[in-house]
Amino acid sequence: MAVDITEISRLFIVFVPQIFMVVLFSFLIFKILKRNTNRNSLTLSGFYLTVSLSLAMNGIVVLLSFFSPGEYIEIIYLILNFLVIFSFVFVIVFILGILKLKYVFTVKKALVIILAYGIVWLIMLLYPGGISHPESPENWAPVYSPPLYIAANILFTVSFTIPVVYYSIRLRKLFKDSGLKKKLSLFLIGIMMLTIIIYGAFLYNTWQDPTFKTVWSLSITVLLISSGLLIYYGIGRDL
Repeated sequence: MAVDITEISRLFIVFVPQIFMVVLFSFLIFKILKRNTNRNSLTLSGFYLTVSLSLAMNGIVVLLSFFSPGEYIEIIYLILNFLVIFSFVFVIVFILGILKLKYVFTVKKALVIILAYGIVWLIMLLYPGGISHPESPENWAPVYSPPLYIAANILFTVSFTIPVVYYSIRLRKLFKDSGLKKKLSLFLIGIMMLTIIIYGAFLYNTWQDPTFKTVWSLSITVLLISSGLLIYYGIGRDL
């Protein structure tokens, strides 16, 4: 099989950073759980774990599409898209845990929110005609229809962005010590970066502009690594 140098470059640009992020996030999970295995630690680890799984699957997709494109890639893409979005529910549950609402916000209620969040987003991604896949083997990434793009943005804003902004304000009021506030600021900046990542990913899967896709592919690596480290060094390592 003749190998195009452009394809090799794309493989390197996409695959190598993915593997690096999987190793990094797995290390952060180890550090968090080694320090403590309380409810907040497990919740934050759940976020890093789901993101790591989606990154690992994306790396697999890149390899499969490079050597042997096939319809099964669509299924893998659906799963990894779901995992990326699903991971954000752990951030909401984690913030509620930090607010020390565990007596009101019980484990049962947390599981209900996680389950409901997952079901709603799965229905969204499985909606007929929402996601299509180009017939060209070179273009194996999914394409969101305009209605799905709009609906996904609205749902994410309602289910994540608005709650996070609201609870972040409450967290700011809860933290009195200047040192703790500085750590909280790092944590919240990391969350903001994650929000940008999702909105950018929705646009990436909808707007088929080569220049934007190239710039975003490089930007998302920096954003994801930065957000993961900021969340960990902001609050995660002190759990």
